[in-house]
Amino acid sequence: MLEIEYSKPKVDKLKLYASMGIPEFWRYNGSVLRVYTLSGGQYTGVETSPTFAQVAVKEIPQFILQAKKDGESAATRAFRNWVRQRKEVK
Repeated sequence: MLEIEYSKPKVDKLKLYASMGIPEFWRYNGSVLRVYTLSGGQYTGVETSPTFAQVAVKEIPQFILQAKKDGESAATRAFRNWVRQRKEVK
């Protein structure tokens, strides 16, 4: 699940998502993308997504910024190429 934060939520979404058993949760606040994994009923921040281990999560926001500047299509193509390159390295 990916959530983009624009304001402070009134509901504790981490508790809500944990109660639904969502194993991995990504939150983007406009500048930083964080990944959380569910363990023992609580989320813990992690550096690497277990689902997308080859992807450097900290580098993804550059493509969001690129989409604002160059358009969504160009940023999507750049992102796909970037992911493909990482898959080839591993």
